[in-house]
Amino acid sequence: MYVVMSLIERRKQMSKETWIFDEVEKHSKKEKLPDVGLEVVTRIGNKLVDKNKQLAMKEEELKNLKLEIRKIQEEELPDAMRACGGLERFDLKDGTQIKVKDEIFCSIKADRKADALKWLEDEGHAELIKHDVKVSFPKGKYDQADKLIEVLSKNFKDIPYDEKADVHSQTLKAWAKDQYKLGKTLPEELFSVYEASIAKIKLGKEK
Repeated sequence: MYVVMSLIERRKQMSKETWIFDEVEKHSKKEKLPDVGLEVVTRIGNKLVDKNKQLAMKEEELKNLKLEIRKIQEEELPDAMRACGGLERFDLKDGTQIKVKDEIFCSIKADRKADALKWLEDEGHAELIKHDVKVSFPKGKYDQADKLIEVLSKNFKDIPYDEKADVHSQTLKAWAKDQYKLGKTLPEELFSVYEASIAKIKLGKEK
């Protein structure tokens, strides 16, 4: 009985090994590509070049279309609505709603970023600033990744880290809008502020 069982187990093992070798051999055989001439390769290469040219043209068209839409939104339509008795909203026949809303866009000048962040701190707006700390730990130091940055400077002096301070664009925009509502202005040498009346549309339901 023992001998029979041993033979059965051995056959199973051999079958398993045979299957493994068959699979390895199957995957090791690369499919042979059909022979093609240089003419075919050239044709496909030219097709790729043409598609890239078409893509560049479409991207340029999209860029110009966005500029045209912005001109209509920020200049043509708001000016026309102001000239029409200060109209703030009107509806089209298809149910589309068009409103004009005053917006303020604000950004920190790249070459004055450090000065702008210091100005925000000095003026009591430090809560706007977010700090991103990137730490590179050696392999196996997972337990140290949650250490605070002040502890890092004491215990991990040999581990380099990068600290980045910034203000999120939407946070800065909302804050700047509140400041202008309060009649306050921002230093032009530190911030780029752009005010615009923008026409926004809400499309009607398609019938």
